[in-house]
Amino acid sequence: MSHDLWAHVVHSFLFVVMACMAYLLVSPKHKFHPKKQLITYICVSSLIVVAYLAVERPDPAVFALYMTPICLALAILYYRWTASSVCIVIMTGASIFLLGNAWEPVVASTTVLVGLGIVAVTKLPINSLFRMSSFTLIGTSLYLGTYLGVDWRISDTLSASPEELLLFIPAALVSAWMVAFLSFFVKNQIHLQKELNLSEKYQTIGQLAASISHEIRNPLTTTRGFLQLMNYDKLTKENFERYRKFAFEGLDHANSIITDYLNFSKPNNEIPKQLNVAAEIEGVVKWLQPYAVQSNVSIVTHHMSEDPLYISAEPKQFQQCMLNIMKNAIESMTESGGLLTVHSRSVGEHAQILIRDTGVGMDQDQLKQIGMPYFSTKESGTGLGLMVVMSLVKAMNGKIMFRSKPNQGTICEIHLNRYRSTI
Repeated sequence: MSHDLWAHVVHSFLFVVMACMAYLLVSPKHKFHPKKQLITYICVSSLIVVAYLAVERPDPAVFALYMTPICLALAILYYRWTASSVCIVIMTGASIFLLGNAWEPVVASTTVLVGLGIVAVTKLPINSLFRMSSFTLIGTSLYLGTYLGVDWRISDTLSASPEELLLFIPAALVSAWMVAFLSFFVKNQIHLQKELNLSEKYQTIGQLAASISHEIRNPLTTTRGFLQLMNYDKLTKENFERYRKFAFEGLDHANSIITDYLNFSKPNNEIPKQLNVAAEIEGVVKWLQPYAVQSNVSIVTHHMSEDPLYISAEPKQFQQCMLNIMKNAIESMTESGGLLTVHSRSVGEHAQILIRDTGVGMDQDQLKQIGMPYFSTKESGTGLGLMVVMSLVKAMNGKIMFRSKPNQGTICEIHLNRYRSTI
């Protein structure tokens, strides 16, 4: 007899634990609307109780004196009144109509526990392990005392045997404390998930702000170069007008970047266009030429396709991608200068672009970290430029690869889909 009772108690507790863990796995609180959270909890709890009744063939005394107070306390700890109301209907209905327990002690003890929950939640918020434990222990004790008192009063005897009471009462109190611990663990996990989610948002904002400043430096640097060239005494009027035009274009580009980032969360309505790879690259080279001259770097381009090579992409995305990679390549070279070579050619259904520099290069460990925020081989670098590049290449349905060796330079290889006419 004692072995069977222990088996019922252990199985009941395992079902309660299963409800806690199922809720934790199925319904992370930070991902759902509160109403959906409530519905999820009610569904999980109801399915667990139904499974328990169907599989275990529970003892009426075990269900009334052990399972019911724990489940009610758990519902109050999780979702207060709506969940408690559903739990009351399920537990009292099963106890009275399915298992044949007297309705008076079931209703009276349930009312006492819920009443305690109302007082505890409104007057003393249950937000710590100590308060959760105190509530479950006091609530379970009052429930058991009320149930046994009403049961004795209506029949002058107890429906449970002394052996059952010696087992159920200590087991219910110990299990109530364990349920409080599980409830605190679940709520604490949900709180930590919220904090982590919030921390990731703050980190994203920080990365976005740093990325904006990084991207704006590119056009401002080239604009500064053109403005310096305009100070030469022997500068022809034609070149002066050309440099001034490029300087204004650099400022417009910086303004465009700011606008793009401010509208970052809005859908991108720009339609990909047919771009001539050679023309776009040459346009970026013109932008970077003054900066390259200052760094004593020569830029050489080779377009090896006999016919014009076209891709389908957004002009700003492609230009920003090329600008970031070439500027990083120039900055990777020492003060003595170097050579930046840009190749483009057709490879099957793709356009291949190779950007090669004669800079300091990278080892294998550094190559693995390319594109990660805040990783950079430059002393003042943020690493966000290449992160943006890799994001842009992915947005263009392309691939990007890097090959490098220390003191032997770096090769950036980009593959983009060739333009296909829909006509």
